[in-house]
Amino acid sequence: MFDLDLLTAGDVRNWAEFDVSLRRTYWPAGTRCTPRQALVVAACSADGYLREAAVRRLAVSPDPEALPLLLIRCVDWVAPVREAARRAAVSKLDESSLGAMLPLLGVLRRRQVDDWMIALFRENLPGLLDVALAVEDRETRRWAHREALDLLSRERLLDIATHDEDFVVRAITGTALLDRGECVEELLAAGAPKVRMRALTLAGRAEEYLTDPASAVRSMAQALVLKAGGDPAAHYRAMPVSFGMLAGLGETGTADDARLLEDQLTDDRPRIRRVAVRGLRRIAPESTAVLPLLTDPSPAVTREVVAFLRGKFVDPATLQDLLATDRPRHTRRAAAAILRARDSWTRLRTDLVLLADPELAAEAHQDIHAWHNHVTGVYTPPPVGWRAEMEVLCDQLEPALAREIRFALGITG
Repeated sequence: MFDLDLLTAGDVRNWAEFDVSLRRTYWPAGTRCTPRQALVVAACSADGYLREAAVRRLAVSPDPEALPLLLIRCVDWVAPVREAARRAAVSKLDESSLGAMLPLLGVLRRRQVDDWMIALFRENLPGLLDVALAVEDRETRRWAHREALDLLSRERLLDIATHDEDFVVRAITGTALLDRGECVEELLAAGAPKVRMRALTLAGRAEEYLTDPASAVRSMAQALVLKAGGDPAAHYRAMPVSFGMLAGLGETGTADDARLLEDQLTDDRPRIRRVAVRGLRRIAPESTAVLPLLTDPSPAVTREVVAFLRGKFVDPATLQDLLATDRPRHTRRAAAAILRARDSWTRLRTDLVLLADPELAAEAHQDIHAWHNHVTGVYTPPPVGWRAEMEVLCDQLEPALAREIRFALGITG
């Protein structure tokens, strides 16, 4: 049996999930429950007559579960239940209780029976504005900001658009200001990337944003320069080295710019090395200068190197040496990722070897299961000498999986 006190003291959104789960719960004959619990069970019953009768009792109930249950029944799929619940809910709602129920309203509006729940929210929003904009439920908070745009002053919209922690909320409010043609400069300087990208089209000076840290803003600046007949890559080549300059050159340059990016692979700053590898991946995918960065001390750089080298020829012996447990974890993970991308047998052998690695064993075990699910697509035998090695390594697996892999290896008995 469920704990009503725990439910009423918890997140009000839990009532919506509880309503659905309770209907799917089997109640054995003789199950004992309190009168309050019995009313809750009836209110969430699959039987519409029981729900309608429960609504009438909830309408006069002083218990804290009455209001959330009534609101749930306000979006019931049976019209008489909905109508009775709405009359009862409206009689119980005041500014304080509605504010407490806002997260639940945000969940219930998604049931899309009709727009009654949305209309209730909009009707009461002016008096609940601050509460609605600060609600903890992320989706409801975003919805509240969309609904409140016409109620907020220019100054408050700008403050939200430039300081809110949720970038979606910043985009909602910033876009509203730009739709009015307001605060372009302020939003260009401090808005969410999507808002800054649009503000850039209104500001009319793209060149100074070619090195913007946000890729969306850089892309828009590059497009605007091209539209004006310019060459973004030429602008980047004339600039001093920086993160934005290297990122932009990697996005717009050619193979002739590879040397400039390769020269940055030994920079002391991981951020610079990372963006140089990313640029080379686009303009010089055959560059051999990236290979030494497989042992880079920065995991972020190594992840870019893996993206660069995956699918390319790299000496397997070199990669297998990097699986040694005295190597940093991110180096071992990078080598494993490239080895797995070579072919199915190399992938399996790499995973079996990594089962002895306490830091990577869980990942290896998961990948072995994934490999096994696609083993029917392997039509070639493993390389000479690998079969016996992998048979021994299979001892680390649970017996059923070990048998399946040995069968795939052509080992029977």
